[in-house]
Amino acid sequence: MKLLIAVYLLSTIGLVRAATGADEAEGADRIPRIPIILDTDIGTDIDDAFALALAVSSPEIEVLGVTTVSGDPYTRALIVCRYLDAVGKSQIPVASGKPRRDRPQMKGQYQYGLRPSRKIPLKQNATRFLYTQLKQRPRELTLVAVGELTNIAELITKHPDCKPWIKQIVIMGGAVRIGYNNKPPAEPEWNIKSNVKAAKTVFASSLPLLVAPLDATTMLKLQEPLRREIFQTKSPLTDQLLTLYNLWTQPVPVLYDPVAVTLCFNEKFFTIENMRLEVDDRGFTRPVKGEPNARVATGIQRDEFLRWYVDRISSDGSVRHGE
Repeated sequence: MKLLIAVYLLSTIGLVRAATGADEAEGADRIPRIPIILDTDIGTDIDDAFALALAVSSPEIEVLGVTTVSGDPYTRALIVCRYLDAVGKSQIPVASGKPRRDRPQMKGQYQYGLRPSRKIPLKQNATRFLYTQLKQRPRELTLVAVGELTNIAELITKHPDCKPWIKQIVIMGGAVRIGYNNKPPAEPEWNIKSNVKAAKTVFASSLPLLVAPLDATTMLKLQEPLRREIFQTKSPLTDQLLTLYNLWTQPVPVLYDPVAVTLCFNEKFFTIENMRLEVDDRGFTRPVKGEPNARVATGIQRDEFLRWYVDRISSDGSVRHGE
């Protein structure tokens, strides 16, 4: 009898634990993810690829799409398509800022996009795709702009009715107090000066802005020991990153763009100030007096952020080769 009672109790405990575990798993699944669309100029600097890797490997966010901008955006879109297909995220739609060129870019990372892939960009252009997605989920979407602001400015200029639908725009761009050498003075930052008119439009839009300027990004050098940790992971995600890195022409990535992706869901590494920023004709982002129009990351815990980033990318949950 005692044996039967013991067996009964153990089986009951097992059922309770199983049910509790299932409830915990379901509870984890119910944690709301932040829906984003990433607007990128991937294919020039390598930090866009590191930002895309972070976006697709972070359970806190839901990537509803990727749009591409600047120069040859269609070939940039092909890069994204091949990457997403290779890492098992082919369901994420990709839209180009402009149609295919007769003569696509052929150098550097662009070669990655010109190799065959089962996934291709949407027929919809980037602006139309952004508008459609915002209309379907008003006041829910965060737009993450890590290239020049051409697509975002075109969106709010051609479709001003969509402005109330945008929850937030997170921008990697500008410089408030320092330049690329991590010292004063500030200087025109690439994403802003590449299309000053578009930047002026976005910063004057009265939309909620969260800005990651050089002040919180330019010091984030991914040196060889940290790169080795990532690339030795040998997951589909890190293998594709390594392929793109090997097509790049410089040795040390600076993780400008991953900061913008991080700010969508995690602000613990950053000092954030409320500011009013204006873009001048030379591409400077000037702090001026007046009602704040942006939350601005003006500092970062560099070492802690780099350690967190490497750990996140190295344990993205993808199946490693041979497993």
